[in-house]
Amino acid sequence: MAYIVLPDYGPRHTGTRLEFPDGDAALKAYCAHARIDAASPIKVSWECGVAIPSAVVPTRVRILKGKGPYDWAQIGNPVLVSSRFRDCVEMLDPGRHGFFPVTVEDRNGVARPEPFYLFNVIGRVDSIIEAKSNLSAVGRGQVDGWGYSRRVGAWHCALDRSVIADRACWTEIRYTRRWFFSERLANLLRKHRLSGFKLHDHCAELDPG
Repeated sequence: MAYIVLPDYGPRHTGTRLEFPDGDAALKAYCAHARIDAASPIKVSWECGVAIPSAVVPTRVRILKGKGPYDWAQIGNPVLVSSRFRDCVEMLDPGRHGFFPVTVEDRNGVARPEPFYLFNVIGRVDSIIEAKSNLSAVGRGQVDGWGYSRRVGAWHCALDRSVIADRACWTEIRYTRRWFFSERLANLLRKHRLSGFKLHDHCAELDPG
């Protein structure tokens, strides 16, 4: 079993508002021009599954409203996570993903003592088993960057376990702008009672054939 992770839009978490006090112009400029690889027309984004250089990533976050951040909070597209969240990912996927240290400040500019990171999932795989999923192919045979869209009806998505291998989190080449978490990672996050996100749209992990 795997899950697509989404922000928790409950009142506890949406009551927290954050900003990059120094802006994120360098990150936006990088994403506007960089491609996921030299041969691809697809631009880099925070959700696309490729590495982003630390030089363009903001290093300060300010709390504008609320009691958070908790273990997961989105500031636009970038995702801010706690050290407890980072530890869970690193336990299962050591050294694979991007964790950029940031200073989190209160409304008065006073730094919080606990560490936080901007989290970037790295890894693009093509594991969706179309015949066992309620997804339709869009643009296949017409463009190289074709992908899947969700069909009307009940959610079904099956993934090839042999393609995912030992990954704890990843992105899908054909079902983009989503992060997938493995059952192992989901269970670890639940065990430590981490908050700020929801594990949504479960996906079956199947053996090939």
